[in-house]
Amino acid sequence: MLVMLLHSLMSVCSPKQSINYPTKHYLNTKATQQATPPHDASCSSCVYSSADCHVVSLSSSSDNNIVIQQINQDCNDDLEEFSTFCIQMFYDNNKRESNSFVSRKWKDLKLAMLQKAQMIDLSVPFNGNRSVFIARACTNEIVGCSEVIEERVIISQDRNARVRPIVENLAVKEEYRRQGVGKALLEACEKNVQTWIPLHDHLFAQVEDGNTEARDFFINRGYEVVFSDTDCKKDDLEGLAFRQTKITKFMLRKVL
Repeated sequence: MLVMLLHSLMSVCSPKQSINYPTKHYLNTKATQQATPPHDASCSSCVYSSADCHVVSLSSSSDNNIVIQQINQDCNDDLEEFSTFCIQMFYDNNKRESNSFVSRKWKDLKLAMLQKAQMIDLSVPFNGNRSVFIARACTNEIVGCSEVIEERVIISQDRNARVRPIVENLAVKEEYRRQGVGKALLEACEKNVQTWIPLHDHLFAQVEDGNTEARDFFINRGYEVVFSDTDCKKDDLEGLAFRQTKITKFMLRKVL
């Protein structure tokens, strides 16, 4: 999807239109408490109040808390932070196959274009429900993110797509994993979906075939594999041109 959005960067970028998104935040864990926003957690067009945040105590340290926030999609600062973090987590894995200076710079340029495409995708009017969450450390650094959106989802071999809520872009920095951050971000998505109109009885997630860690993460939280899709595409930044490679993904489902 991001590769397709890159074409809009080559031609025209329309001015950002104002969209009203829900600002409530939902979390239900034993370690959750009402939060005071981290310092500087504001921008010119949005200010986080204490009602907009929740704190999750890391399992590894009682003195180090993580704040879960639903970002304001009318705030360019929030969108830039989220999209930059998201692209870094999913595409910039620091595995530079070539030591060539030109190759490194070209990949950096493609990463910057993907980040801009991600911002456009988040900021343009969307006909449906969509919520984006970030996890901040006490230093205000983003350490995790998640998104839940209504999309046309295929869950069977007949490939009959229907609009369903699906979790996307769930990622946590390596040093903060296995401490409850990913669980809190997922629960934020699950609670948020239950406030949407129309109502949804199920929530879906999709993981790559080889990503057993992510698949186990969802299964351990009540999701079950319902479909293996062999016709998925993945953005590939290696080489000179943007391209997509064919991969297999597992579709998982949870009853809400």
